[in-house]
Amino acid sequence: MELIELAKKLEDTVAKNDLTELASSFQNDFAISKSEELQKAIDEMDNENRILKLGIIGRVKAGKSSLLNALIFDGKDILPKAATPMTAALTILKYGEQLQADVEFFTQEDIDDLKQDAFTYEKRLKQKQEQEYQKLLERKKKRLQQSPLSESDKQEIAEKAKSIAQREMKKDAKLSSSYDQYQKIKTSGITLNYLKQYETISANTIEDLNQKLLEFVGADGEYMPFTKSVTLTLNEPSLKDLQIIDTPGVNDPVVSREDRTRELLKYCDVVLIVSPSGQFLSSEDQELMDRVTTKEGIRELYLVASQVDNQLFGSEKDNILNNTLQIIEDKLSKQQQEIFKSLKKQYPEIRDTFDSLINNRVILSSGICYSMMKTFNDKSSWDGNMLTVWNNLNKHYPDFFCNQELAEANLKKLANIDMIRSIIEKIRFKKDEILKGKKKSFTDNKRKSLIKYKEALQNEIKEQVHRIETSDIEKIKEQKNSLEEFRIRATDAANETYLDLVEDLEINFKAKIIEELNSYFKKSTASIEESEKEESETWTTKEGGFFGFFEDNVHHSNTFTTVKATYVCETLKGLTSSLEDIIDIETKKYIAEWRKNLHKKLISILRQEAGENNLDPILLSKILRNILNSAVFPDISYNNSLPKSLKKSGILTKSDAEEFIGAALDYVSDLRQKVRTDIKTHINRLIKVLKSKNIGEEIFAKYKREIEELEDDIKNKEMSLSRRNYILKQLEAIDG
Repeated sequence: MELIELAKKLEDTVAKNDLTELASSFQNDFAISKSEELQKAIDEMDNENRILKLGIIGRVKAGKSSLLNALIFDGKDILPKAATPMTAALTILKYGEQLQADVEFFTQEDIDDLKQDAFTYEKRLKQKQEQEYQKLLERKKKRLQQSPLSESDKQEIAEKAKSIAQREMKKDAKLSSSYDQYQKIKTSGITLNYLKQYETISANTIEDLNQKLLEFVGADGEYMPFTKSVTLTLNEPSLKDLQIIDTPGVNDPVVSREDRTRELLKYCDVVLIVSPSGQFLSSEDQELMDRVTTKEGIRELYLVASQVDNQLFGSEKDNILNNTLQIIEDKLSKQQQEIFKSLKKQYPEIRDTFDSLINNRVILSSGICYSMMKTFNDKSSWDGNMLTVWNNLNKHYPDFFCNQELAEANLKKLANIDMIRSIIEKIRFKKDEILKGKKKSFTDNKRKSLIKYKEALQNEIKEQVHRIETSDIEKIKEQKNSLEEFRIRATDAANETYLDLVEDLEINFKAKIIEELNSYFKKSTASIEESEKEESETWTTKEGGFFGFFEDNVHHSNTFTTVKATYVCETLKGLTSSLEDIIDIETKKYIAEWRKNLHKKLISILRQEAGENNLDPILLSKILRNILNSAVFPDISYNNSLPKSLKKSGILTKSDAEEFIGAALDYVSDLRQKVRTDIKTHINRLIKVLKSKNIGEEIFAKYKREIEELEDDIKNKEMSLSRRNYILKQLEAIDG
């Protein structure tokens, strides 16, 4: 079956059977596009005069705008930097003789979606506020042992409940951003008709255009809340055969802008992924790479580690700037290789793409350093961030920034823009080859995604059939009616059990990992100490006698230390390279066991509080699994590099050997302490994330929704089963 036909049949099946809500829960996972969008993308790929499209992707504040300002605008701040996800506008750069900007505003439908999200936000905020108020009220009464409370006490509790609820709601980036944006739209007094006069903005100079654009994409811009995307037409030779799409990311909290980003990703032939050096290749970056490679069929990827200027003053620091850059590059390249090796195993069908990324070194870059280099003679124009970078560079690397010639040369080296420009030239040279491979890759991956999407729909409907067939309507009614009776009590009990287990995790997890590491460090220390040997030397001298006559042979001996430096060096390298593996293995093992224990105890305490017959254990277990699986447990990672003083080889003797062994043991001791500190810091962050979760509330919100839907299905059992079996037959008939 052709790709478009397959997409249309699935669309028709979803539409005819009212599966839109269910389908939407899978569409993002499999990057499902409408059939007309797929057709449009394929038609575009068949266009002989098609311009090569380069997508710039990465998280908000990853340095994408700074990089593009350096590449296209010679370091001038033409593209405004996004302050928040809400201000991260989608920008398209293309060639044209007439300098202008075309602004795409949100439609009324888009604004209605924002309004609905804002309404949902306010509703959930009010619910959370009421729940928190009741909990705080009960605690206050118990503590004071008096009732009723004074009005001032109630007011204080209400303010605290409001603060907690607002803080909780901020965790939902989509809803909170939509709420903020809709409030700005509502209070602006601006109509969509009024905005039509600004759909095209002309200017005489790029600087003039930049100033005008601030009203549309700047954080405080009057029209920023209405802006979906901006297309800049520039008389810039470097854009003549290339279109650049600067995306705010595919995790955009503004739904219609995110949809536009996803739509444009399909048309990209090459992608430049920008990831900050300090948070290199986060889980979000890896999701982006997964999407563009396995779901959008893009095979030409390049990776830039941005904002390298922020990494020059930490643990990697060497007094020589080039050495520091090399250390950072080695560290990030190793990290890159490990990630892409893992992805290669996961997706063997696109091994060539990952092989090139495994073999390539990381491209370090700093857009801000390029801007500083270009405006070096006008430091009065530098902003606070530039001045901070400049002061740090002079403080830590004075010999490399002591005069203008050296400073400009080293700022250029840190910027590394020439390297990225050479990549763009390489892309231009390979244009025909890239475009030829893109269509096949795109259609193959889209077909696979559609088949997986179909299978996910089938599996979910089969599970629904099983639940309808095996559930008792009377028990369902009883459970629903009794839910509110024990909900608050059971929610508090679940949260209490959960927090107790989180505290156990905090204590025991740290102890377990540190115990494993201590054992490993002891073995490494013993191995280093064993490399130290005592050797002796003897020699004979002539002593005594009278005027050189009758001298005696006197024998001397001396004991000294030797050490095989190469062995010690390899031991230390093995220690540092194995640390991350040990931590990763122990973390995954412990967290898996903790999840299992948490699941078991929560089921037990909830059924104990609610009563054995008031909660469906199978449904409850399913909800708990989904909640626990969705919880993000950050990876604990650690790597380190040897100082130059320990990078020695051969056999060292006497004082050289003693100094080397002393330095090696000091290094292990310092590393041990540093790892302990790093582990504690990382676990503290993990515990903070876990403690912020209101697990009891999540469980019962999902449980209530599931049970109400199940009750309706059982009331109309014959019709419900018939409908689902009919849908399954339709899906099975669609042959991918």
